[in-house]
Order: sequence, then C-alpha cells, then structure tokens
Amino acid sequence: MTTNPYTNPPEEAEQVALVQWLELHKIKYTHVPNEGKHKVQYRVKQKRLGVQPGVPDLLIFDRPPACPDNVGTAIELKRRKGGTVSDKQTHWLTILQERGWAVAVCRGASEAIEFLESLGYGRVNREPKVYTTSS
Repeated sequence: MTTNPYTNPPEEAEQVALVQWLELHKIKYTHVPNEGKHKVQYRVKQKRLGVQPGVPDLLIFDRPPACPDNVGTAIELKRRKGGTVSDKQTHWLTILQERGWAVAVCRGASEAIEFLESLGYGRVNREPKVYTTSS
C-alpha cells in the first residue's frame, strides 16, 4: 500500500517545514545527520568523528522561554502516521532529559511547532490589545 504524500508527507518534508519555522523565529538549532544509507567507509569515518546513532533529529540550543530550567530542547521527528522510535533514539531522549533538556517525539511539523510553542518558543512579545466599546 502506497502512502499518500499529501496526507502523510515524508519525514524529510516535515523537517524542512519545521526548520523554516525555526529560521523564521531565529531559534538556534542544528540537525544531526544520522539518517540514510551510506557506504561502509563513510559510516566508519562518521563514527570516528563522533556521530552517535539515535541522537534526536533536532537539537535546539536556546533555552525554552517558558521553561528556563531546561538547557535546550531535543526533538525526534517522525511522519504524521507511521515511523517508529528505535531503542537508541529512546535511550538518547532519556539521556538528554536526565541532563535537563526538554524532549519530545513529534509526529509531523505541526505537532513539533505546537510542542515548541508550549515551551515559549516563537512567541511574539507584544502589548496586549485593549478593546473598547463605543458608546
């Protein structure tokens, strides 16, 4: 059975949308390039350079504005439907949470943005509008 890319976009498309949102709000982040099939030589080199399997897709280095006790935020991004969290990914999320990071597995960019907004990211600081009734 083929997955409809309009109702369940690939993880890469979801991540591009999330990265655009992060850029728009000038949030400091990085993507950890752990995915994909590569030649053995490349994987060996990456391991020697310190690439760790299971590290979350996005690491956000700005403290969450609404949760300043957290040192950063880690998101493991999955498709809206499907996609499983590996044992190594769960392990890394646990390690980061124990070290003061806000962590989440998010299904799609919308869920990730909702999570980030709940932590105070992306909020525009404005004076509240005052509404008056005319007499």
